[in-house]
Amino acid sequence: MPLHDHPNMSVFFRLVFGELKYHGFDKVDEKFKYNDFSHDEYLELLANKTAIKAKKTKQMILKKDAVMYVRPSFNNLHTFEAQENSCFFDICLPNYTPQSHFRKITYFKESESCAFNVQTPFADEDLKQRRATLTDIVYDTTPPILPTNFAVQDVPYRGSMLERTL
Repeated sequence: MPLHDHPNMSVFFRLVFGELKYHGFDKVDEKFKYNDFSHDEYLELLANKTAIKAKKTKQMILKKDAVMYVRPSFNNLHTFEAQENSCFFDICLPNYTPQSHFRKITYFKESESCAFNVQTPFADEDLKQRRATLTDIVYDTTPPILPTNFAVQDVPYRGSMLERTL
């Protein structure tokens, strides 16, 4: 999956089988972290392929039975690449609905030119390390090219009403 987010959502992820290379990012600016903009602003961000700052947070290889939790402001921007045939499931809260036009998955691209030059000498080694984790990401409207055998299936909740309210 290319670099994407789940705006203002929490996602529970489990890798059923296979192996995935995972990269997580956090949007830096509060406005973008929580998608605090109007629908018109969102369309403008997409049309202009606006660049924003993100912090690289995690890089790892996920193996069978790996479980992750993505919060609205933490690791919500991520990408993964199958290293072998893989299957995972996500539980997205709240879910995507036709009525949730302000909550659309958005695709991004990592910019080739990062505004922070990690070669610049810093007095504080910790500051240098933090700056090295920042990157520019660009809003991108291009949908991913999915493998021919890629499938997504929505499954309705079938638990009791009591479980739905917890």
